[in-house]
Amino acid sequence: MSTKSKWINGILTFFDGGTFETVRPLAPFVFEDDFEGTVIRTTAAGVAGWTVKDTSAVGVALPAILVNQPGGVVRLLLDAQSEKQESGLYLGDALNFNIDKGPIFECRVNVAVLPTGQAEVYFGLANAYVEGPIAEADAGPTVHAFFCLDGAGAVTVHTDDTSNDNDAVATGVTAVAGTYNIFRIDMTTPASVKFYIDGVGVATGTTFDMSTGTNVVLQPFLMAHKEAGTGLGTADVDYVRVWSPR
Repeated sequence: MSTKSKWINGILTFFDGGTFETVRPLAPFVFEDDFEGTVIRTTAAGVAGWTVKDTSAVGVALPAILVNQPGGVVRLLLDAQSEKQESGLYLGDALNFNIDKGPIFECRVNVAVLPTGQAEVYFGLANAYVEGPIAEADAGPTVHAFFCLDGAGAVTVHTDDTSNDNDAVATGVTAVAGTYNIFRIDMTTPASVKFYIDGVGVATGTTFDMSTGTNVVLQPFLMAHKEAGTGLGTADVDYVRVWSPR
């Protein structure tokens, strides 16, 4: 590993020069989960953690930590039952990351089973939980900045600040099942949010303006979703990091 460093939004950030994984942001406010251990760290009285979303009637859509994975991995999955399903994690609507402060979101994800049918996988930053497919109906959280995979491996970008709405902007990147990629959303400049995959800027021909409103606050948000049908989709998440100057 070749460790490099760079000042980003006033924060000295160390990253792997080969993979571009951020290894140590020296920020005043950092959230990080590497999904080590055997149980997802869930929200409880006095404990900051995830809300686990499992919507299924007869199928299996419960997020779970995979056993004996280097560095820890949590799996979100949709199975072949013909029904509405959600398998996701969000921080219990504890909205602690202020867009005005320029937060940065990063996660390492392997879409181990590419979405089929009505299944889709999306992840990034969002305001309070709202159920809904992002790709199919532009539903879900009213404010969001997401990477999304819908019906295949093509990765698209979706943003909405309740005024400026960008849907399914192509990144030119196609995810390969079984391969991890590092996804980063950089809100350093809210009027021009940047998206990166493996350290390379994507969807650069579109201006993603999320500057509507002041003190708009968000949370990390990871979801596999399908409205109906037998579609499949599995996302293995190695880590999630979000950092901000406060």
